[in-house]
Amino acid sequence: MQNKELKQQIEQIPKQAGIYQYYDKNFRLLYVGKAKNLYKRVKSYFNSNLAPNPKNSLRIQHMVTQIHSIHTLIVSNEREALILENSFIKSQNPKYNILLRDDKTYPYITINLNDSYPRFSITRKIEKKKDIIFFGPYVKGAKEILQSIYEIFPLIQQASCLKGKKTCLYYQIHKCLGVCEHKDIQTQQKYNDYVQEAINLMQNKNKMQKALERHMLEFAQNEFFEQALICKNCIDILKEVEQFCVVDMKKLYNADIFSIAFNGNNGILLKLFVRNGKVVSSHHIFIKANAMQNNINNQKNINEEFECEIYTQALLKIIQEGTLCEEIILANITQHNLNRLKDSMPEIANKLITPKRGDKLKLAQLAINNAIHLLTHKIQINQKEENTIKDIANLFLLQNEITSIEVFDTSHHAGSFNVGGMISYINNEFYKQGYRHYNLEGKDEYSQMREMLTRRAKSFDIMPPPNLWLIDGGKAQINLAIDILQSSGVYIDVIAISKEKRDFKAYRSKGKANDIIRSKDLEFRLPPNDLKLQFLQKLRDEAHRFAISFHRDKKAKSINIDDKQ
Repeated sequence: MQNKELKQQIEQIPKQAGIYQYYDKNFRLLYVGKAKNLYKRVKSYFNSNLAPNPKNSLRIQHMVTQIHSIHTLIVSNEREALILENSFIKSQNPKYNILLRDDKTYPYITINLNDSYPRFSITRKIEKKKDIIFFGPYVKGAKEILQSIYEIFPLIQQASCLKGKKTCLYYQIHKCLGVCEHKDIQTQQKYNDYVQEAINLMQNKNKMQKALERHMLEFAQNEFFEQALICKNCIDILKEVEQFCVVDMKKLYNADIFSIAFNGNNGILLKLFVRNGKVVSSHHIFIKANAMQNNINNQKNINEEFECEIYTQALLKIIQEGTLCEEIILANITQHNLNRLKDSMPEIANKLITPKRGDKLKLAQLAINNAIHLLTHKIQINQKEENTIKDIANLFLLQNEITSIEVFDTSHHAGSFNVGGMISYINNEFYKQGYRHYNLEGKDEYSQMREMLTRRAKSFDIMPPPNLWLIDGGKAQINLAIDILQSSGVYIDVIAISKEKRDFKAYRSKGKANDIIRSKDLEFRLPPNDLKLQFLQKLRDEAHRFAISFHRDKKAKSINIDDKQ
């Protein structure tokens, strides 16, 4: 089932720049990567049947076997993807990322205007101090850009030069004003002018590129080919460098950015975490707005009311957790709702902003774009799944409209450590709050299933019944379930899924089990590529995982107790 789900996820990955995150079945982060084309990059990890691509290293092939889900975050260009990858790796420490896991980050070029004779240098640490200017970050080329600045302007070339008392070779070849020896007001003013000119070039990529082209030609004409090459290399780098990167604000700034997107009765709340000026991670939840269904005339008013409700819940959560940042950016909220939130939460009113321009607006737009992308992706998957569920209902002539499903499985070892598991699937998602474990007394699968279904039926007044029960078993288990439901006075459609048995064992052909799907009166053996079969297998496999995990935990605890005794 892992391959079937992964294939669906991969086909929905956008062909845009961004980062991708691989998670295992326990939602542990395995790997973070970046790509200019996310779709092509992710596909390169797999061969045609979604097995690990043998062209990759053994380490990566082993990682691919553990991939259970894939998340993506899109950005404007490859450079932003590089920096976002760096931030995510450092903040989340994925298991299979070896590079970028130390505390280093991409370099900046900085200059401290508080110094008597400021000079440019490369740093990886940002200090929040007045009159210290940072340029970058530079994914590559910081050294070349710094070199070109010192080729163009006669500034202090080395930090050690400030300690000297006499001019050196740099002064003799006209690369320095010799401020170590000539410390008069005129020299200092001239030096400050050069510093300001250099800052102006650093702040304007086009001006810097033209200045470098002019100096490159001058160096070449004077046969200073080494200096001309330095300028040329810097020009090539500048052509690749964007002037602004939305995922790194170049200053120590912390914020939470929220964005909401709607499509019909489907919604999403996306949160970006900005720490020290960098987007370090993201989180999202999908929302079903039942009140929004089939009310097209008042859709705008309903969206606005729902928007306020969702933002309120999100803000209350971070207030309760005590994780408030300097600012909370609400990427797309009406002014009316913003005023309502400020009135209802005066303790954080000054932190709530909706940016109109500048860097923060670009961060807000990043959140909006990704919320829309994730929601669109989710709706496409849901639509396919809803069509599959309708096909199942038509195939088995089911009477109910299927919006909620409960799936049951049991697990035991030679009649001991007997347990059962029930999972819940509502509105195209596994509903973890509806999962239940059962300790069972029965010694065989039939009596264990009867005990579990009976206990579930008795709890209908506490937790309402679903539209469909899916049971791991055959005809006997179906008849058992129907008898229990009739006794409880509740009608639920029942179907079962089981592997074909030969000589009382599940029959496997070329590693694949021949699954049989049954209702009370119908029986089908669907081909392995049938979407109806794949959907029911997905549910069955999740129930099996849930039940057997409980069985293993119970068995392990018993062994530990015996060892202590």
